[in-house]
Amino acid sequence: MASPVAPNDVPDSAFIVQHLYTAVLWVNDDLIITWLNGQAEQLLAVSRERLLGQSILTLLAPEGLKKSLSDNVDNLSNKYSDNHLKPNTVRQKRPTSSLNDRFSQAQKYQQPFIDHDHKVTLQPSSGVAVSIDYSVTPVTYQQQAYFIIEMWGKDRQSRITEEQRQQQQYDVARHMLRSVAHEVKNPLAGIRGAAQLLQRQFVKFSEKNINKNLQKTTDKLRSYTDIIISETDRLTQLIGQLLGSNQLPNWQAVNIHEPLEHVLTLVMNNYSQVTLKRDYDLSLPELDADKDQLIQVFLNLVNNACEAMTEQYSPNNFESDNSKVSNIQAEDDNYKPQLHIQTRVAFQHTIGSQQHKQVLQITITDNGSGINPALIGQIFFPMVTSRAAGTGLGLSIVQDIISRHHGMIDVSSIQFKDDNQNRQTRFTLYLPFNQPALDT
Repeated sequence: MASPVAPNDVPDSAFIVQHLYTAVLWVNDDLIITWLNGQAEQLLAVSRERLLGQSILTLLAPEGLKKSLSDNVDNLSNKYSDNHLKPNTVRQKRPTSSLNDRFSQAQKYQQPFIDHDHKVTLQPSSGVAVSIDYSVTPVTYQQQAYFIIEMWGKDRQSRITEEQRQQQQYDVARHMLRSVAHEVKNPLAGIRGAAQLLQRQFVKFSEKNINKNLQKTTDKLRSYTDIIISETDRLTQLIGQLLGSNQLPNWQAVNIHEPLEHVLTLVMNNYSQVTLKRDYDLSLPELDADKDQLIQVFLNLVNNACEAMTEQYSPNNFESDNSKVSNIQAEDDNYKPQLHIQTRVAFQHTIGSQQHKQVLQITITDNGSGINPALIGQIFFPMVTSRAAGTGLGLSIVQDIISRHHGMIDVSSIQFKDDNQNRQTRFTLYLPFNQPALDT
């Protein structure tokens, strides 16, 4: 009976592994990395060329490897001095460490093992680390011993779960505020209408009455109605911002640098003391987006960054942490406000439940006063702000627009100890190049 699957329908195993969502490394008996798939490069943020030929212990147990190599060098020196041997006549053994022992035991008994919540330092100089789970499976291939190492990034899984949870909270909070705003909008219109009618009556009364005392009283009452009307107009505008726009996005092909440059031209003229640094990838393709809405997003973020770097907080400001930082800036003559804008392509990025091969990444970084850690997880909620004069709607609008574009926004604020110059607040936007609605 003929096989139901033609030989041409069966892909090469290396092709399958190369496209797995799991990071896979192929390690020989000396624990040297001889092959890895693309996901391993993405997870570890290291190129294939730098990983090939390296010991797996440099990734999973660098401290133990350093100690082991140091001990080996000492042993080699002792042997050389004692036996007067040439260095190349002394055979170097595999570095010994607790993890190396686990590899040896796994190979001896052909028993895989798994390690959870393991920290891998991506760049030792920066101290950036990623949390992973990994498994080690001993195998024999062409009569040689090898290990298959699979890795899963816990940070990425945790981030996706946290983003989904926060998005649900944002949606619930925004829905509640919109419901309240709708209930308040109609009474406000009634209050404004009644104040206008009352004002007209005062005008008629003042025209008919010649008595100066009554005239003064009427003018005073008219000033009250003016206040009522102006305040209801202000609240109506605020409610309009809470409700957001009902207009559907005007999808068009957009070069992301056009709205960015438009906003920078508008804003940077008002902040001449801020040094602007651009780091654009000019080879980026166009994306499907609403250009006007993106301008609104960048306008809010760039304005916030410049204000955080230049405004001075008074001693009675309700944000005591920001006040202290700003006072340090005022006293430090060497402080230079810097705004850094970067555009890149991010590969294999997950937004919500959708996995994208490529997404647009825009990073806006400033060295201003930073964000209070107590507010960092809430700043995208409506009515949450760290400024006394703020409405707390700017970032909520940004979040809403990015959600309509099926993207996501991330924020981090780092204030390094004993280093007033090195503070960073970073907003990172991820936008898909193609919108699902347009693809269908």
